[in-house]
Amino acid sequence: MLINVGSKLLIHELPSILDGSARSKAQVQDDSKATLAPKITPEESWMSFTEEATVLHNKVRAFAGWPGTRAKVSVHDPRSGQHSIIELKIITTRVYRNNKIEGGEADDVFFTQGSLVFPCGRGTALEVLEIQLPGKKVVNATAFWNGLRGQKLKKL
Repeated sequence: MLINVGSKLLIHELPSILDGSARSKAQVQDDSKATLAPKITPEESWMSFTEEATVLHNKVRAFAGWPGTRAKVSVHDPRSGQHSIIELKIITTRVYRNNKIEGGEADDVFFTQGSLVFPCGRGTALEVLEIQLPGKKVVNATAFWNGLRGQKLKKL
């Protein structure tokens, strides 16, 4: 693993860094080969569930903190027939490893084993473990699902 190699190298090189002798080994950066990364904008934080789950999981990890990762979902009340659109900030995810995605419509979000499962591109799925509603505290998927009280979630 890279952590093993890196830690051994750090232990080997740290004394020369601390005593200043590492400066003789240092190489000057060629600024003509350097590139600037574009600034991240809040618009990039929106999730598109047409992408594969691995891509979305990595996006959540990359955008943790600021700007965060957001998704819009539709909440349907089967008793009244009403629906509303809410914005969620996705805090913690993992790629759904179960080969079988529960039945229902292609845009249905379902709950299993403490996570919300969002169908994604190429037959993959993303498990959302923690979310945050605007102006609210971060909650786990179980608490959020229980708060829906029988309403259905659909991805947009």
